[in-house]
Amino acid sequence: MLISWANETTAHPVGIALVALCAIATIMLRRNYAIIPLLIMIMAIPSAQRIVIATIDFSFIRIVIIAAIIRVMFRREYLGFTMKAPDVYILVSMIWGIFAYGILYGNVGAFVFRIGYMLDAAGAYFLGRIFIRTVADLRRNILFIGFASIPMFIVFSVERVTGRNLFAEFGGVPKYTAIRDGRLRCQGPFSHPIMAGVFWAVILPWFGAFWMNKQIPRILLIIFGICCLGILLNTASSTPVMSVFFGCLAMAMYVFRSVMSYVRWGILLILLALHMVMKAPVWHLISRIDISGGSTGWHRYNLIEKFIDNFNEWWLVGVRSTAHWDYGLQDVTNQFILEAVRGGLLSFVLFILFIYSIFKIIGRGIKASETNGDRWVLWGAGSVLFVHCMSFLAVSYFGQMLNAFYLFLGGSVSLAVTIIANARKNAMERARNLNETTGDQQPTHQLAPPIRNRSS
Repeated sequence: MLISWANETTAHPVGIALVALCAIATIMLRRNYAIIPLLIMIMAIPSAQRIVIATIDFSFIRIVIIAAIIRVMFRREYLGFTMKAPDVYILVSMIWGIFAYGILYGNVGAFVFRIGYMLDAAGAYFLGRIFIRTVADLRRNILFIGFASIPMFIVFSVERVTGRNLFAEFGGVPKYTAIRDGRLRCQGPFSHPIMAGVFWAVILPWFGAFWMNKQIPRILLIIFGICCLGILLNTASSTPVMSVFFGCLAMAMYVFRSVMSYVRWGILLILLALHMVMKAPVWHLISRIDISGGSTGWHRYNLIEKFIDNFNEWWLVGVRSTAHWDYGLQDVTNQFILEAVRGGLLSFVLFILFIYSIFKIIGRGIKASETNGDRWVLWGAGSVLFVHCMSFLAVSYFGQMLNAFYLFLGGSVSLAVTIIANARKNAMERARNLNETTGDQQPTHQLAPPIRNRSS
């Protein structure tokens, strides 16, 4: 579904100045701080801020991503990068998405739209792969987001009190805060209140990981956590609250890390058992979730139901619209289903394989970790991905949330790759040292001389 502000220039002078400054900073800053400008654009500028040239949208976030890619090419910061399974899956998925979406709509605009989507998603992912390679890289960026949560909490609180969005001056977000069931749903610079809430909710497992890692002062993590919780509560949405619950659950499962395969199979068997004994399908449980009041859980259940019933419509290259499936189903609030709607069964499968491959490489990294600190950080990465997967059952990502999702996903893969490589290197060095030590030692005993038979 095309966003209403597509193909329309929406640019504020302050926004233009900020994107120019961030693009220059992206190119000029040291590698350690190269993606800080992108984080600023994600957190502080509405994703609708864009310049349209010859019907091609250049959102401000996309401009900074292009600047970062130019930097990587000219500075050759891609050296040392090795392709892994998630990299292959995302590239194949994006390329297939371009062809499938183009065939589905049958015009050049559809191809251009998907190429832009690939630049936003895959571009952010590979920037994460390149610029977040170590725990120190991640710590630096999480600290920046944590400090940014303080002024953002103030801004969201002001919106809650006044009912007016301060970021509306930039354009791309409504001036007056939306109200549902008597509650203000604050969104700040984000494209939707749920996107704002989920963004800050998925940061919390990172805070938990660094709490255990002890590389960030705990008093700061407490302050950051309070601000993040304050922001997501101001969004008055059920999905962010559930994201916090799933994040806490995932982090608590650390104690069962040695038996996680049994836990996963156990959960699967429980779901199958529920599916067999319940009158409705097991995914009907989604319809019963309503934390904030006014939640559309039944809509999300019905979407899954109709998605299965209409398999013959979308399996090849997707379907142009789901509005005819049932009332209100033009709003595809499920990321997994959205992938299928935009690219068919192959796109759906590739996206699942992409997610699975990241879980797998993070799991290998956890097993290879030589310190509890590294192990906790990777567990945090897996917990964040788990929260995203649970959120996908209730919402599909768009706007700056899409960039944030792929950026830190790429960083999670690189963290696991680095930890695995370091573990292998250390193991080889230990083996080499052991061989050198044993090779230098001389035999400490001689063969005893033969015993002569005196009787002879």
